[in-house]
Amino acid sequence: MPRTDQTLKGGFRLPPVVPPFNTLTYRLFTALWLFAFLLAVVGPVVGFHHRYTEPSNNSQLLLGSRAGFAVSPRDATLVRFTVGPDAEKAGIRAGDHIIAIYGLPLPKTMPVNEEALAQHANDPAYIAMGNLLFGGDQSEVPLTVRDSDGRVRDVTVTTGEQHIDAGARTLGISPKLLSFIDLLQVLFYPFLLWAAWLLHRRNARDVVSSLLSLAVLLNIAAEQPSSVFLATIGIPRPVNVAIYDLGNVLLLTGIMLFPHGNLSWRIVALIACVPLLMFMQGTPYHSYFISCMIVGVLMMVRRLRQTDSSDQRQQIRWALFGISAYAVLRCLSIIADYLKWSADSFGHQLLIEMSAGVAFALAVLLLQIGLLIALLRYRLYDAEIVISRSANFALITLVIVAVFASLADALKQIIYNYYGNTNSEGPVIIAAAISTVMVNPVQERIQRWSERRFQRNLFLLREDLPESVRDLRETASLGDMLEEILAQVDRGVRSVHAAMIVNGCVMSVRGLTTDEVEAWRTSVFAQDYKSDICESADKMFPIRVPLVPSSDKEEPIGYLLVGPRPDGSIPSREEQKALKDVSEGIARAIRTVIKREAREAEVTDLIADNCRRIEALESILGRAATGKRAPRTA
Repeated sequence: MPRTDQTLKGGFRLPPVVPPFNTLTYRLFTALWLFAFLLAVVGPVVGFHHRYTEPSNNSQLLLGSRAGFAVSPRDATLVRFTVGPDAEKAGIRAGDHIIAIYGLPLPKTMPVNEEALAQHANDPAYIAMGNLLFGGDQSEVPLTVRDSDGRVRDVTVTTGEQHIDAGARTLGISPKLLSFIDLLQVLFYPFLLWAAWLLHRRNARDVVSSLLSLAVLLNIAAEQPSSVFLATIGIPRPVNVAIYDLGNVLLLTGIMLFPHGNLSWRIVALIACVPLLMFMQGTPYHSYFISCMIVGVLMMVRRLRQTDSSDQRQQIRWALFGISAYAVLRCLSIIADYLKWSADSFGHQLLIEMSAGVAFALAVLLLQIGLLIALLRYRLYDAEIVISRSANFALITLVIVAVFASLADALKQIIYNYYGNTNSEGPVIIAAAISTVMVNPVQERIQRWSERRFQRNLFLLREDLPESVRDLRETASLGDMLEEILAQVDRGVRSVHAAMIVNGCVMSVRGLTTDEVEAWRTSVFAQDYKSDICESADKMFPIRVPLVPSSDKEEPIGYLLVGPRPDGSIPSREEQKALKDVSEGIARAIRTVIKREAREAEVTDLIADNCRRIEALESILGRAATGKRAPRTA
């Protein structure tokens, strides 16, 4: 037997699709799924209770706030702004550089991320800074600071939770509410749990939906506040991180296998690269995750173009909607996490923190909505428009974020090479300005591309129908042209029937009979069809588009009547707008054809009249000629 691309040299043949769970694997997976589901339910509840009953620890929200000011993980020696009134009274000012703690000199810059803290675990300067930023006891700490003018002064700050609590009260937020400000995503957990239950239980032996369901549960189980529960029962932090990473690996795997688990060696190779995510962290982690997400989107777009089945295409479209929305909101969350370190006040940083949490929660929510609808195979006809908009936002966000990040890093590196200072906000401002200028041209190009890809029927209605009527008005009859117009309208908005009224007469119908249209014209729904373009209560013709030949206040030459979709819904606003956009061209074509047919009828009548006259003359001349040749009689 010849070897195909699905068969290895050793004779192993890759199955065309991922086989469903057999009895043993189904039982094992179900046991794992139930454990994850239980953890996703119990973890947030216990974590919430722990957060509520334990003493306030709000300073974790803002690095440095337990000392009365805010610093950045990039440099813990630079005071960004003060938090609460006590630190300002003690002499701390925004822009101060901390040069010593307890008289112990500090490096010029001190990053305090996990990597730096592990690398300098035995450094006395880092130990002193750690006690200032992360200590649990309230104490007075002497600091030596240098202001932006170079003046050096000694100040003493008192560490504790009182600073951030006082700052919250000035914003009208109680300290207890502040304790839950980073847990806004929990509001979406009930729906996520319901979606995970449906994804698995509605088709329990399907591998793709089960993996996506388990991915949701693992992410909930590893995120706050469930991570607090894991810590209280003795689960090490690396295990918690591994659970979260495993959830993302399963999510990406499910996306690459969507919808039916089709396999090829290329897909297997891509899936084999996904677990590398578990060995990364920080910026490389996010970059690799987004890259895998983009690969999954491109694979779905390829499957969409190769799929003929309308049901399966609808599945893939809804999945693309969920993934595109996830990419947009996840990027916004990452941007918020990046920008919060540039905030100039506690209120601004708190707002950015809340925006990041909500964006991340909405990202997961919309992803699950898209995948849930797709896998449950609901037939909804507005997916193309939603997907097109989501794709626009996703691609625009990704491009602008990429430009912003690359420019900011490049400008910071240039400034560092020449001046040795990376604390200036100038590169960020310049990168933001250039990115803003690029929004409009990027949006125009991406919008044209997405309309061609995701709204092809509507795109063809806008572009091809006007061209068709311009060609047909010179050669076709009015009946033939109207039939072609209705056919293209049906393809564009996917209506079950349509009709055309011209000069008060039903001239063309599609999907029903002329008598049915005439009966509709006498019904109560048709009383105002000349003034109401959309009547959602009308089940036969909810859309009535007047055909006005010009933009002046001219009476319509007729009306285009459009029925509902196969599921009973009416065409969307985008589709209604497209019909209005092409209506003027249709009206002009109808008027041209009517005038052309009238002229042709006049010419035909004139030719027929001339033919009759010629025949009469020929008859007279024939009789005259016969009379001359006749012989005379006596």
